[in-house]
Amino acid sequence: MVVLSSLVLAAGLGSCSLDENVYTQVDKGSYVKNAEQAETVLLGVYSKLGYDGIYGMNLSMVFDLPNDQAKAEGTTTVGTRQQASNAYSTTDSSVQETWATLYSGVYCANDFIETMQARLPEFPERDLALADIYIAEAKVLRAIFYFELVRWFGNVPLITHTSMSSWHPSKFEQEDPVKVYEYIEEDLLEAIPVLPWIDNDTRLNSAFRISKGTAYGLLAKVYATWAGYPLQDESKWELAAGAAGAVVNSNKHSLVPNFRTLWTNCANNVWEPKESLLEVSYWSPQSTNTTSGRVGKWNGVTAQNGSIKGSYNIALYKVDPNFVAEWENYDVDQRWAYAFADYKYTTATGKTCIENLKVNGEATDITFEMAMNKDWLGWDAAWRKKYSGQLSPRKWDIEEFVKDENQLPDNNCSNVNWYVLRYADVLLLYAEALNEWKGAPTSEAYEAVNQVRRRGFGEDLTIPSAVADLPAEMDYESFQQAVRTERSHELCHEGHRRQDLVRWGIYYETVQATYKKLMDWHESAPEYYIGVDYTKKNKNELLPIPQREMDLCEKFEQNQGWK
Repeated sequence: MVVLSSLVLAAGLGSCSLDENVYTQVDKGSYVKNAEQAETVLLGVYSKLGYDGIYGMNLSMVFDLPNDQAKAEGTTTVGTRQQASNAYSTTDSSVQETWATLYSGVYCANDFIETMQARLPEFPERDLALADIYIAEAKVLRAIFYFELVRWFGNVPLITHTSMSSWHPSKFEQEDPVKVYEYIEEDLLEAIPVLPWIDNDTRLNSAFRISKGTAYGLLAKVYATWAGYPLQDESKWELAAGAAGAVVNSNKHSLVPNFRTLWTNCANNVWEPKESLLEVSYWSPQSTNTTSGRVGKWNGVTAQNGSIKGSYNIALYKVDPNFVAEWENYDVDQRWAYAFADYKYTTATGKTCIENLKVNGEATDITFEMAMNKDWLGWDAAWRKKYSGQLSPRKWDIEEFVKDENQLPDNNCSNVNWYVLRYADVLLLYAEALNEWKGAPTSEAYEAVNQVRRRGFGEDLTIPSAVADLPAEMDYESFQQAVRTERSHELCHEGHRRQDLVRWGIYYETVQATYKKLMDWHESAPEYYIGVDYTKKNKNELLPIPQREMDLCEKFEQNQGWK
């Protein structure tokens, strides 16, 4: 995604967020007359993905918590910890921000599609093929905005045309979620035949742009979510398998051989389209909340002010010690080392272990792996306490991965990219969907999940591995659990976990189970998992409809548990 906005959108102060007043920097009557101009406006639609309300912060990091992998830093609900602990209300500003930004994206996509359809007769013939591709990209973007709306908010209005922005708020009604999913499905199915594969692209610059593989992969994720809680339309598993299989069997996409490459790439704006199917790209010379992101600052390694080139890290996102302590095959699974950082950065010592003990009078760094391998001092209680709330994700260690030329020396923002959809995600969706559809794992399902595991274990992707591959002849339940565990390991801290737990219908139960495990970890550990006090069943599976919208749109009904 190239971060460039040609449209500046603002919600009217006296209207709901569904009513967008548009202020353009160009005269639409004399613009969008050729492919070059159209692409400039389209990139403005793309830019919405990187805003704080969507993948800039809220849906990527803050609202993904709490889960069974991580929780918010600290023991209070002050500041952003409120959103990261489910302690917010219907009037929460971040909830409103996410709703408004997603609908702003819908409006931008609608406006672009309508403008293009009206202007196509004026386009030079040489530009018509590109124009069709750009419209298809906008339809996928609209599908993304609606997918996030329906799976986070549930009961949302369906705004299909810019003319609806002139409606009085009292006219808006919430649509049946099935209808929203059908609209998403229609957009993606219309876009797929038009979009190019990554190796057959007529666009002048296709970096970080949507391709046929992107649309198929998103469609698989949409069907898998549709098949799960709350709609539970199990007929969609076959369709999910078909969409994911289209990506897998195309031979256009593959895993990068080395897991570490993923994190050096996203830290330095390097696009690897075979694995990265959808990625928010941040490349900005200055800090803003629209052209630079929060990745590595809010979910990175703890760093004191002045201890790293990027000033310091807020490090709100903390890893549950049980998540990494219970990781099977951690000694040979290379992904384990990127799931957490048992170190921090300080101005006095630079990179240093979180814990050190005096052994024979000398300070000795105690790493998490040392403690697991040697049962260091019987897993000392003081060690357990420190790790209850100080482990950070390592995938976005700015100091380790970001090259100097991409450093943004700011306390809040970075130029680290965010993966929205990776090929590994599609492989695991393929394995899951085949098992759910067939009632047992197929050879294709085994191969899909084993490819992900082989890469994680440092093995050749194409050669069966006695070390990495799942046991043969697993039944439906055991394979289901194996794939769920694999999603947890492969995609940890990447914004997928909460939504996975919700669609599997086990979000509340998982939060409760995680709290109990923390009680066993250390007596003070539960106080770091503050989300358990606010997470309720049949409530926190969805965000609330923002109170501002409830007040203005009189036909709206609040989500269950939020009334």
